[in-house]
Amino acid sequence: MLKTRKTELHLGLQKPVRVLHLTDIHLSLADNADGDSMKRHARGRRAVFQGETNADDEAKLPGLLREAMEYGRQFDATVITGDVLDFVTHGNLAAAQEVLAPYDYLFCAGNHEFTPRVGLPDRFSNRAAFYDRVQAAFRGDMTFESRVVGGVNLITMENGLYVWYPGQLEKLKREVARGYPCVIFCHVPLTSPELNHTPEHAGLEADEETIAMTRRLTRYLDETSQIQAVFAGHEHRNLTLALPSGKPCYVLGALFDGTVGEIVID
Repeated sequence: MLKTRKTELHLGLQKPVRVLHLTDIHLSLADNADGDSMKRHARGRRAVFQGETNADDEAKLPGLLREAMEYGRQFDATVITGDVLDFVTHGNLAAAQEVLAPYDYLFCAGNHEFTPRVGLPDRFSNRAAFYDRVQAAFRGDMTFESRVVGGVNLITMENGLYVWYPGQLEKLKREVARGYPCVIFCHVPLTSPELNHTPEHAGLEADEETIAMTRRLTRYLDETSQIQAVFAGHEHRNLTLALPSGKPCYVLGALFDGTVGEIVID
């Protein structure tokens, strides 16, 4: 049973646009190609998301993702903000590709899309190693993509490893220049201390140039009036946050718990 979180944005559109937001399903599968150790790891992770008594049910999370995507057919767009995978295995990539193949959607990567095994630290080197394999399992460009639907520009931007990436700011400025009101979808909420690289999170991998770029893009998202709102995941709970300008950042709970976001933009 899906649980819906409803959000309304009033932008003065001629006709309402309905968007289904999904995030954090955390598929936890491994097959013979991944080996026995990863199969045990996958079962342990399923116990986290499904409970110990249901940990042997390998179909539950893929089935929930399929149910949500099927529900999305009645919307004008479906957007997924990362952590479809809990870790990178042949089993998870195959399941994600199989479930999502029949559907149209926008997608940006989360941090778990590049995790070789849960419990290991997030690393840019893991992202580099797995990027092509992960990208091949999903539609579109998981680092940056945009789509104008009914007069509003829906933009997905990867920030799962607590940074923005080269080229994203330039692409975003080009989208803003098109003149449509913009709504941003990303994995990590823009108010996150990690994304803002506060002193208590100085141990993250990012170098000073990347940190400066990340802060610059985050400020641009907050200060550009044409960007109306931000939607994110990562926290596994529903939150409504405010950026320094007062712009809303809506954080959606996890799909593994059955939560989906219904957004009406009018």
